[in-house]
Amino acid sequence: MKKKIIGIVLTFFVVVSTLLTIFAFRITPVTLKRDTFVYEYGTPISNNPVDYVNANANVINEVQLNFSNLKNEIGVYKVSASYAGVEFPFYIKIQDTTKPVVTLNQVVFNVNLNEEISALNLIDKVEDQSEVIAYFLEDDGTKNTTLKFTKKGSYIVNIIVEDVAGNQAAKLRAKIVVGSLGNHPTLEGIDDVEIVQGTHFDIMEGVKASDGNGNDITHQIKILKNTVNTEEVGSYEVIYSITNRELEFSDIHWSNAKQILENVYTLEKKDYRTTKETEEVIKNDYVIKNESEKKKWV
Repeated sequence: MKKKIIGIVLTFFVVVSTLLTIFAFRITPVTLKRDTFVYEYGTPISNNPVDYVNANANVINEVQLNFSNLKNEIGVYKVSASYAGVEFPFYIKIQDTTKPVVTLNQVVFNVNLNEEISALNLIDKVEDQSEVIAYFLEDDGTKNTTLKFTKKGSYIVNIIVEDVAGNQAAKLRAKIVVGSLGNHPTLEGIDDVEIVQGTHFDIMEGVKASDGNGNDITHQIKILKNTVNTEEVGSYEVIYSITNRELEFSDIHWSNAKQILENVYTLEKKDYRTTKETEEVIKNDYVIKNESEKKKWV
């Protein structure tokens, strides 16, 4: 009887030992944190195993990631982590849920009759990680990337910017002024200038103006402000004004009918500073160059 009991006990321990051994072999020191990892398009994708698997410090250093199928595009990609010859597949999802941020060139645009305008050309800046399209949204829901007006007048248009993932920016509104009376004048040659102290400069040199139809109206330029004194070192401001005469007497109320451009004549003064250590010449930009004025600080 005792031998039988001893035999049963021994058999029990053998079975338990065998089961524990099998179970131990089946237990892996690596587990996935989840099946799918989501990234916003344009953000960095981690290549650190710690972000994908659970493992102790010794094991994690041996984990290898296989991202050969991964692309920097919106989609779902099957990838894997491996340890000791065992592969652990999982997915990386790249999605775009961020709306574009859009800035218009201006809020009033002037076009000719029958001139085709593109919604995208009215956009100054778009902040988005993917490609975008811009279109005019009609009241009936119609979408047009371009518009053409056949009658003079003022029109309010709605502009929508949408990325490839379907994210839409906030609706933008712009005013389109159509017809010759709506064409604004332009000034050219308004650039910063450097002048050496005591020399002459021509305030109109290189400055031109044209009306909205391409006609030269440089002779109509007005100088609203001119404080330049080339005998004194300093910063001076010049303000030019040009007005389309047709606009002055039209019934179109356009706040930018008179275009005023400012030009700061940043002439240059050179201060020469000598240091004990380097004898380096340091230049500071001011308005009028004074070649004779050189100072030293020790």
